[in-house]
Amino acid sequence: MNGLAARTAAREMDRQRRLATLQHVLLRATVYAGAVITALICAAPFLWGLVSAFADGSSPTTEHVRFLFHSTPFATFVLNTLIVGGLVVAVTLALALPAAYALSRLNRAWGTRVAVAILIVSLVPSPLLFLSLSRVVATLGMADSIWSLVLVYPTVTVPVSVWLLAGFLRAVPVDIEEQAMVDGHSRLGAFVRVVAPSILPGVAAVVVLTFTLAAGEFTYALTFVWSGARMPVSTGLAARLGDGDPMLWRSVQSGAVFVALPLALACGLFLDRFVAALASGSQTD
Repeated sequence: MNGLAARTAAREMDRQRRLATLQHVLLRATVYAGAVITALICAAPFLWGLVSAFADGSSPTTEHVRFLFHSTPFATFVLNTLIVGGLVVAVTLALALPAAYALSRLNRAWGTRVAVAILIVSLVPSPLLFLSLSRVVATLGMADSIWSLVLVYPTVTVPVSVWLLAGFLRAVPVDIEEQAMVDGHSRLGAFVRVVAPSILPGVAAVVVLTFTLAAGEFTYALTFVWSGARMPVSTGLAARLGDGDPMLWRSVQSGAVFVALPLALACGLFLDRFVAALASGSQTD
């Protein structure tokens, strides 16, 4: 009887093990299938743009690309975007890095409240701010100028960058910074010599994200800049090229592909750092 009971128990355990394995496989297959379907849905607009850019009916062609670069102000739009994006990155780092350092290192009583306030500001939709910001831009005489975008874009990029940089800074042990200060360095010197090299990959990730946000922003660009020679690519493609001509619309698709591809690749390289920084940044003191 004992042998029979042992064999029965063993068969039951084996059945349970096979059932658990099957459930695990089905669960993973469902997750992967959902991920693939979601990825295809998200990639559908880009794939459609890619096909439209290099197809003419049923045959491939590069005519739309040549037309884009030789017969439209696309290069001017890209140059404006590079100028605005570079300046916004510089302003964002100059403001966000000290703020993130203060939140992650100084341990003041107001740190948590300030961090929550920054998070709330980052969640405010940009269409709710452009009316008040347009008054500021008009008062400063920056209307229809790329400088207006350099002024207003940090309202979008700085809050997000503060949270990301604070997360990167929290990942650096405080002990190494304190040891540098014991060795005679000031707090600034310790930051420059010890902390800054440790967070350079994180800073690079913030640079990529900030430039991407500046390059893809549409509401402010459409509101504050209306001359074609000063437009960034986000509004220039739609406002100056999309006039209903099928050739131009295919060229618009070409421009969107050429702009989106490098930004998507750059963001993909730093995606894991964005997630890690947001997870660390949410741990306010």
